[in-house]
Amino acid sequence: MEYLIYKSMALVTPGSAACRDIVTVSQRNNAGLGLTGFLHAEDGLFIQYLEGPPKPLWALYERLHGDDRHRDLVLLGHGAPRRRRFGDWRLGYSEAGVLSFADFLEEVSMPGAVEPTPPADAIMFLMAASIRLDLGIAEPPQHAWR
Repeated sequence: MEYLIYKSMALVTPGSAACRDIVTVSQRNNAGLGLTGFLHAEDGLFIQYLEGPPKPLWALYERLHGDDRHRDLVLLGHGAPRRRRFGDWRLGYSEAGVLSFADFLEEVSMPGAVEPTPPADAIMFLMAASIRLDLGIAEPPQHAWR
C-alpha cells in the first residue's frame, strides 16, 4: 500500500454541483479500486490525500492531471504508510467551515519555514478535519459525506 498527497488550484466552488460530483463519483470509483482518502476544498484550493494499492493510486493521480476542474497539481508527498490513515473514508470531504487550512497552517508554521506546505502538515490537517467530522465537533458539508 502507498499514499500520495497533493494540492491544486480548484476551478470549482466548494458546495457546487461540480464539487459534489467529484465527491460522489470518487466515492463510488474508489470503492472498486481499494482506495481511501480525504479531500478538502477551500478558497480556490484542493488538498487531497489518497491511499491504496500502488497501481490504481498512481493511475488515478495521472488522470487527475487531465481533470479540468482543477490545475497546477503539486505532489506534496508520497510513501508507504504503516496502516491506512483514512480506512473508513472512500473519500471524505470537508470545506473551510469544518476546519480552515489557511488558519491551520498559520498555527503550525514555523517562522522562516522554507517549504510553504510540508506534507506532514497537510496530512495532519486532513486527519484533524476528519476527526472533527467523526466526533461531531463540526457539521459536515450538507452535500457530501463519506
